[in-house]
Amino acid sequence: MEQPQHATVERYVEGGLIRVKVRGRLDRESAPVVLSWIQAWLPRGQAKVGLDLGDVDYVDSAGAAILAESQRLAGDLGVDLELIRLSEPARKTLELFRVQGELGKIERRQTPMLEALGEGAYSGIRQLRSMVFLLADTFYWAVAGPFVEVARQSMLLGSRALGIVALLSSLIGLTLALLSAHQLRQFGANIYAANLVAVAMVREMGPLVTAVIVAGRSGSAIAAEIATMRVTEEVDALESMGFSPIRFLVVPKLYAVTFTQPLLTFTGIACGILGGMLIASTALGIPAPAFIHQAIEAVRLKDVFSGLLKSVVFGWIILMVAAHCGLRTRGGAEAVGNSTTRSVVLSIFSVIITDCIFSLAFYL
Repeated sequence: MEQPQHATVERYVEGGLIRVKVRGRLDRESAPVVLSWIQAWLPRGQAKVGLDLGDVDYVDSAGAAILAESQRLAGDLGVDLELIRLSEPARKTLELFRVQGELGKIERRQTPMLEALGEGAYSGIRQLRSMVFLLADTFYWAVAGPFVEVARQSMLLGSRALGIVALLSSLIGLTLALLSAHQLRQFGANIYAANLVAVAMVREMGPLVTAVIVAGRSGSAIAAEIATMRVTEEVDALESMGFSPIRFLVVPKLYAVTFTQPLLTFTGIACGILGGMLIASTALGIPAPAFIHQAIEAVRLKDVFSGLLKSVVFGWIILMVAAHCGLRTRGGAEAVGNSTTRSVVLSIFSVIITDCIFSLAFYL
């Protein structure tokens, strides 16, 4: 028995039939040695030789070539070279190079009835499971799929900014109460500090402060994400496949910012009024119930509507500016940083200009 580097070759006789058995890897390194031993063991004259490839782990193009060459040599010697067993890796390679048909028919083992029934049942179960998974995925992406990305973006743009919005709004409300009470105390009108804090937070400071925080935190993240995808040619890949990048990169964020921006603004307004109430009750001598009652009396429905409308428009402006700067990015990592900075500056500038326009329109 010869033992080449990647394969072993064995010759034996079974039932009067000469068999040549190959084991291991039949590749370009072992193929020449295997061919030489098959050629040496081929008899002369009319004979039948079985070639056993049932234990072959791997066959490459060189292995397929030496099998075809073995068939040619056997034909020159008048020998009928026939495959008697064939492993799955060998079968795939021989079918790829169309060698199997030239080596004669393979003796097939009769599968027992119970084994055949078991294989059939197992195959049917696998196909049924695949169909169930397909059905589940179809209904998921048809019903819940569109909302998954919106929910994820809402978490990124909204809930993670909640803490900083609440903290800064509370400090601003506290500062407004202190400044207003310092002037109103001269006229004995400390109680009207509640009016100033409530109206200022609902009309102006709540939407504006929330928008500035979102522009610096979430707007920069959006611009950096889209700019990175543009630099790494992911956006170009979507466009080359016929998909609009706006559908996947901007629309889910638009829905998310539409839902989360009013909620963040409402939270900022509430925290600002509570911050003013805290300083009023501890330093200005205004009881908390009186402060809350005075604030409710001062705020009108028109003020609440204008504040929430501003928040939605500010959110859209931040998103559009961030997406615009991200999609226009060209270059490398430095361009990503420049686009992010440009996005924050333009967003804050646009928000302040829009706030001035809104304030003038509602005043008139």
